[in-house]
Amino acid sequence: MDTNRPKKKFGQNFLQSDSILKKIITESGVTLEDDIIEIGPGRGALTKYLVKAGKSLTAFEIDTSLDSYLRPLEGLNSNFKVIYSDILEIDLDDYIEKEIKCPVKVIANIPYYITSPIIFKLLESKWVSEATLLIQKEVADRLVADEKSGDYGALSIIINYQADVKKLIQVKRTAFYPVPNVDSTVIQIKKHRRYQDQIKDEKLFKELVKAAFTQKRKTLVNNLIGLTDLSKEALIEKLQKINPKYHAFTRAEGLSMDDFIELANGWNA
Repeated sequence: MDTNRPKKKFGQNFLQSDSILKKIITESGVTLEDDIIEIGPGRGALTKYLVKAGKSLTAFEIDTSLDSYLRPLEGLNSNFKVIYSDILEIDLDDYIEKEIKCPVKVIANIPYYITSPIIFKLLESKWVSEATLLIQKEVADRLVADEKSGDYGALSIIINYQADVKKLIQVKRTAFYPVPNVDSTVIQIKKHRRYQDQIKDEKLFKELVKAAFTQKRKTLVNNLIGLTDLSKEALIEKLQKINPKYHAFTRAEGLSMDDFIELANGWNA
């Protein structure tokens, strides 16, 4: 049995295009002054460029069978270290604070099946300043969508509440081995605090956003009714006190970031 074959359980699709790998480095804007974290280095295709592009590189890899690819890179590059562990199980801030001791940039080709958990983990980290990630194209479309787009949803709002997201590179599925069923996009996420000072209760804001998009075919009222003991009529009245534009047929996809902030701030008023 070939233990080095890509493993479906880890969502392994290895990027093979050197031109795209080099472009990721260029578009990321990383410099020799930067400390970098890579998630899922795999066979080291991107890693071999990252070690030359930054001051230091720490890679988190869940698959120990890839050690035969990564260990030689460690031996050749004193600024490179591999941690064999699940990134979602790591206390990332604790590790960075103790081992790296300064803010980091994340650059990675991350598994499709854990894209959202990884992005939210990076957003929650006080030590991660920005991230350049290769992800599924459909997810990238949702991250950059606004209320005028059919891709707009809870993920669009919650991510953009915390960060600016920009598409950098489109990547065809044929650039990977094995070839996945979808195309990919390289995005860059840069944190901001543009909205945080406007929110009275961040937890409530996120709860309302998620609830509002529970079922996209349903109206805002029907999606939010589960968050309150009010009748449907009373909930409509409550919403109209927050903003008279809300009515029985209002849908979440028509609400902007500012609308959701207003909704959250007025919910318990």
